[in-house]
Amino acid sequence: MEKIAVTANLGRMASLQFFDVLADKAGLIRTYGSTLDGLLPAETTLVQDSLAFAEEVQGLEIMRHSWRTYYFGMLLGAYSGYEVDREILFCSAILHDVGLAAGREEEPCACCFTVQGAERTFKHLIGKGQDRAKVRQIADAIGLHLNGYVSARRHGAEAHLLSRGAMCDVFNMGKKRLTPRILKEISALYPKQDLADALEVWPGHHLEGSRADLFIKLTHNKQGRGASKPDALLHG
Repeated sequence: MEKIAVTANLGRMASLQFFDVLADKAGLIRTYGSTLDGLLPAETTLVQDSLAFAEEVQGLEIMRHSWRTYYFGMLLGAYSGYEVDREILFCSAILHDVGLAAGREEEPCACCFTVQGAERTFKHLIGKGQDRAKVRQIADAIGLHLNGYVSARRHGAEAHLLSRGAMCDVFNMGKKRLTPRILKEISALYPKQDLADALEVWPGHHLEGSRADLFIKLTHNKQGRGASKPDALLHG
């Protein structure tokens, strides 16, 4: 049932992207842009602790992906008119792949990296004395982000936009809604290089039946048996 739900979510996202492409070709889509500095969260201790932890354990490519995910989430949220808690979205975005970072307790073949990332984030931030309710919200968003689509009504705007931001960066879903200028600016600051290897997108590497495993198999099968890395992960 979970596989069916994730596949349906991916279909929903693909449909949204299809209509965005049609609207763009017809000249009907409105695009959104902003200044990146204006999208930053306040420098609270929660933001500082999250960023410091991310920089300590995550490699350069995952850090760049995390920053892009935050900005894409914020921009797509503004496009759709969401009221967003920047502190929660930033902390969720900057740590959403910490389950793949250095010092992890389990490998992706033994435990879904989003689950491990959520638990790792929760333990670290609680250990720093951060507010339990906020940390739980961050951890929940991290645990949900690989669902393909996350309902804002059920899980909050921040969890929804974390997923949308990640899907935008990895699969380009939603980029038609953003101005070329802002896309170019984000790419210049946080260029995408070998994201597939950074996210360990290798067939058979992730826990059998997990969402990551399903994503890889769907993309791998779509491109044919000879493909080893999804092209969408390699190009911005």
